[in-house]
Amino acid sequence: MSTPFWGNIDSRRLARAYVALAFAQDVAKGYAKDHASLHPLLSALDMSAKLIEEILEDVLPEEEEVFATDDTDYTELSM
Repeated sequence: MSTPFWGNIDSRRLARAYVALAFAQDVAKGYAKDHASLHPLLSALDMSAKLIEEILEDVLPEEEEVFATDDTDYTELSM
């Protein structure tokens, strides 16, 4: 069964949102060291990251592990 085209785009958008959220968390952690009032914001960012991570685990296909051997066709691995 193939994934609909729009599903792939939504997965990519979710992945980008997750990366942006991780960046926001890092920035907020830097500010929270100086301003204790930002700790609730860190909690909210952590909860959001966990929710997006759970959604991504359900949406993205599991990757198959690929191992290279002496007779591996590397052109096939790169496709």
